[in-house]
Amino acid sequence: MAGALFKQEEFSEVYHKHMIEISPEVLALMLNYVENKVGNTSNLLAVDIGCGTGNVTRKLAPHFLEVIGLDFSESQLKIAREVTTEKNITYHLSPSENFLLADNSVDLINATCAVNFFNIDKFMHEVVRVLKPGGCLALSSLLLKCEIRYKDLSEALTNIFHEALRRVCMYGSDAVDHLKSEYQTIFKAVPFTDKERFTDLPMIYPVSVKKLVGLIQATFMYQDFLMKNQKDALLFLQNLEKSFSELGISELEATMELHSKSVCVLAYKPKANA
Repeated sequence: MAGALFKQEEFSEVYHKHMIEISPEVLALMLNYVENKVGNTSNLLAVDIGCGTGNVTRKLAPHFLEVIGLDFSESQLKIAREVTTEKNITYHLSPSENFLLADNSVDLINATCAVNFFNIDKFMHEVVRVLKPGGCLALSSLLLKCEIRYKDLSEALTNIFHEALRRVCMYGSDAVDHLKSEYQTIFKAVPFTDKERFTDLPMIYPVSVKKLVGLIQATFMYQDFLMKNQKDALLFLQNLEKSFSELGISELEATMELHSKSVCVLAYKPKANA
């Protein structure tokens, strides 16, 4: 179901507009890991699997010689190409379990908020095939842990948002399970012995009520809800906005802080003689 959702133009537009960006802390952790393991990244090839509309792909571009974004959704790639100005980025339509790349050709394989949708065993097989000996793997995602902070309304706002997440997490099946387990199963599936899993990486974003509602709307879980019961899903969003406004936050643009957590799995493919 999730695969079909990501191919829809309407969802791709909502996803691009509202989805939260990778945190600077996670990006720095990943880049430092690659530099420590491989060396100067300016001469390296990075591939962003499940790149979506290119959010992380574009953030990798200043640090690598070449960056390739792969995604199975043409509607996501269409937006990515429209908003990308970096000359060292190319995008290609590609299945998530068949990268359409040469053996031992890539220095970094990255997947952000994506691998929990993949067939993990097939994905890892492709990682082993495509990654150079001495290359790195980075898998990260925003977790469901969060807190909304705003004046003396933090607890009430957080409770509303948690209830909204609980409701939409009734949809999404295995992909949600990977988030709830904080990528434990994914970490175990990584076929390299040199690997690390970082949890509770802090993320802080300024948000408005409009942004919080949009963030829920941009999740694959809500979109699954919308496909299965459009009337209830739309009413759910209306009631969510109403719950916020009943706290006295009349402006949709009231500035709040979203405090959340990320998980990051990093791994190194050993060289043949190691």
